[in-house]
Amino acid sequence: MKKSLLTWALSLTLFVSACAPAVDSAAVATSAVQTVEARYTAEAAQATATPPAPAPTPTQEITPTFAPSPTALPAANGQPATPCYAAQFMGETIADGKIFTPGAVFTKTWTIANIGSCLWDTNHKLTLVSGDAMTTVSSLALPRAVYPGESITLAIDMTAPSAEGIYTGYWRISTPYGGSFGVGALDSSLIAKITVANKPDNAFAVTDVSYIVARAPQQGCPTSGTVFTITATITVNGPGEVRYHWNQYPYDGSPPERGKLIFKDAGKQEVSWQWVLKEGAMQGFDRYVGLFIDIPNNAEMGRAIFNWTCP
Repeated sequence: MKKSLLTWALSLTLFVSACAPAVDSAAVATSAVQTVEARYTAEAAQATATPPAPAPTPTQEITPTFAPSPTALPAANGQPATPCYAAQFMGETIADGKIFTPGAVFTKTWTIANIGSCLWDTNHKLTLVSGDAMTTVSSLALPRAVYPGESITLAIDMTAPSAEGIYTGYWRISTPYGGSFGVGALDSSLIAKITVANKPDNAFAVTDVSYIVARAPQQGCPTSGTVFTITATITVNGPGEVRYHWNQYPYDGSPPERGKLIFKDAGKQEVSWQWVLKEGAMQGFDRYVGLFIDIPNNAEMGRAIFNWTCP
């Protein structure tokens, strides 16, 4: 390329010298060569120049993402959806209200089943939500994963307080996504309840009575009468004897049915009583049945209430 430009410059010089007045041919040749050299130098510099760096691309801000909390399975075949978190109470050690001397060490356990649709992993914790701790820890990770349909026994070591009295702690399963859940349809907390007494024999008592009412038949009013069976679950805090009788309203004038139970330790026992209502009985108002604990409490312990009508 350089050789061609030089040849063109010399030709131009000869042409000018032939047609124009006499000039310094050497100067003309030198100028032409310098022009060609300058042009060549500029082109070479342009070809070898480093291209400009591209404009920097703005850094895109990254929004952090978090694992979503689990959700319930959708409904199928017209059935209601299974909730993500649902638990069923299966059993426990240390009956509610059990008597301990001050400073006694014991282990409270609850067995619960996973009846929801979501896994409970070791990021879920048994957590004290209110009441008396009776332990140095207020939160304990589940020891293993619990898949839907499985059950697990949760255990925690506790110590009875030094002062006499009744102590109750309420525990729930906390999730890594916030919130917590209990057991049963009412989402009830797991309960650790004890009685502390210096003289356990003097502290024996019925601590709770719960009721279930069953009607047979559920519909209709046979001539033989509709039978309401009331089942009472009696909980005591230690070994001893319980004497009771049934109260009813309205009272029909017959002697109240009485009974006796022997407990070898803190725990629960069931007793039942039946109320038969025939067509001639008054309808459309509340009736109640209650268990009166003669010994040791000398008090009525709750009531079962129901309403009877005969369509």
